[in-house]
Amino acid sequence: MVKSLPLLCVGLIIWQSTGRAAPDLSKSMAAPVEKTDLFGKGRHELDISGGFLWSPVIARQKRPTLDYAQFDLSLGCMLTSPAPLFGCASLRGNWEGLLNVFGAGVTKGPDGFLAGGRALLRYNFVQPRALWVPFLQLGVGALGDNVYEHRTQHLIGSGLEFTLVGDLGVRYFISPNWAAMFMIDIEHISNANTASRNTGVNAAGFTLGGARFF
Repeated sequence: MVKSLPLLCVGLIIWQSTGRAAPDLSKSMAAPVEKTDLFGKGRHELDISGGFLWSPVIARQKRPTLDYAQFDLSLGCMLTSPAPLFGCASLRGNWEGLLNVFGAGVTKGPDGFLAGGRALLRYNFVQPRALWVPFLQLGVGALGDNVYEHRTQHLIGSGLEFTLVGDLGVRYFISPNWAAMFMIDIEHISNANTASRNTGVNAAGFTLGGARFF
């Protein structure tokens, strides 16, 4: 009986190795996150960014300098899931709606601040597993300011102004749910002739920031 004990142990080892399946280690390994998952309908994004804008640009006549540094906070919701645009796979992407709040301080020109909010519509160019995700967005909103108190300038003539923005941007994913972000911004500010002074601001600049997807 004692002599047969080693043979019994060897038999048990062989039975265990052949009769039981090896553990599936692939299930414990995190698979690369598909961009379809992050940009799927109903998913959310939080953007924090800051940058500088310079004016005047485009229509420069009778527009003195008004440069400003701006901080933005935006919350987005994916309105659609990624799909080819106009049947073109190279333009594959999705639509995203965002609510934005911002504050800015004048760095050159009449001293003052601008602060307000916007509604934005963004199109994300989303390719599966891509690290770079470009986007285009347009927005409209309103702001309050104290620049209008400088009576010698005619750019901003009211404490309530309207703003139109257009942005070209790109995200670079540094982790599955975090991305660095860069944008080129164009912004128009005016009061739609609701005040006697309304030359308006045409500004362009850049923004750097980060995005968190959840």
